[in-house]
Amino acid sequence: MSKPVNKTMIGLFVVGAIVLAVVAIGVLGSGKLFKESIPYVMVFEGSVKGLNVGSPVVFRGVKIGAVSSIHMNFNYATKAMTILVYSDFDPGKIEIVNLDKETAERLKEAGRYVVMRELIGRGLRAQLEMQSIVTGQLQIALDFYPDKPAVYTGIVKTVQEIPTIPTPLQELTKKLESLPIDEILNKVNLAMDGIANLVHSPELKESVANLNIALKDMQTLVRNVDAQVKPLSAALSETVRDTQKLVKNADTQVVSLGTNLNEAIGDGRKLIKNVDGSVDSVKVSAVEMINAASAAIKEAEKVLEELQSTAKTDSVLMYRLTESLREVEKSARSLRTLTDYLERHPEALLGGKGESGGN
Repeated sequence: MSKPVNKTMIGLFVVGAIVLAVVAIGVLGSGKLFKESIPYVMVFEGSVKGLNVGSPVVFRGVKIGAVSSIHMNFNYATKAMTILVYSDFDPGKIEIVNLDKETAERLKEAGRYVVMRELIGRGLRAQLEMQSIVTGQLQIALDFYPDKPAVYTGIVKTVQEIPTIPTPLQELTKKLESLPIDEILNKVNLAMDGIANLVHSPELKESVANLNIALKDMQTLVRNVDAQVKPLSAALSETVRDTQKLVKNADTQVVSLGTNLNEAIGDGRKLIKNVDGSVDSVKVSAVEMINAASAAIKEAEKVLEELQSTAKTDSVLMYRLTESLREVEKSARSLRTLTDYLERHPEALLGGKGESGGN
């Protein structure tokens, strides 16, 4: 008789076959077995806690690869310990455009790292970045930092190295470590001791007491000033009112004074016109008198000549006539001088001849 079939074994076999089929479909369907990847290595300073195998490598938020392994490198000569982070980049994530056939052939011959070297030359750097604040997981972020120099360690020769830069926290830590903390603390302690001595010094207590006295005096002064302000304000208001009245009275007086001044100016103009007329009439009369005197002198000279021809030269009559003619001639000259002076200075009719005696 044949041995009976073990149904349990058959069931386990079927389940195992199904599991293998699912795994095979998953692996083959993802294409990882047939996908090309480019390995790179990065060397980070300090701790890489939170960075694990499989942590993403991103460029401005776009995942372009993942961490494949993390190794420790010990330099026996320098006794330096270095952390090497290997990662695989998916070349399909980067599409190169505007590439002619000749350049494409040159890049193909130069090798797969030529594009990465050009990007590094433009400032591409790797930096640790927080992936999740909750879990504390890290990721590697790539971006361009042209102001940061490319520092290579040269530990790995077979894989292209991507230069790294410290995180902002690491840079801050370096700056803090470079500060002379002990010296700063000593200065702070000295300053605190000085402040304590000042606070407990008797001079400060005396200064505080004097300040309180000064404040009290100031309050008393303010109260006195407040008491004086009200009467002063009333007196000032009264002064302002008196000033306004004075201004109004002055305005009235100025108006009347202006009217009187205008009238005086009008009278002065009339007087000047009258004086001008008087001067003209006096001038005409003086001229007529001079002319008449001149005519009389001429007639007298004729008579004198006739008398000279009939009388003796030393006679008394002849002497008197000669003296009379001289007096008349002097009077004529004086009258002419007066006429000329009045013509130059007509104001002399009003005020008289000046003390300077000018012509």
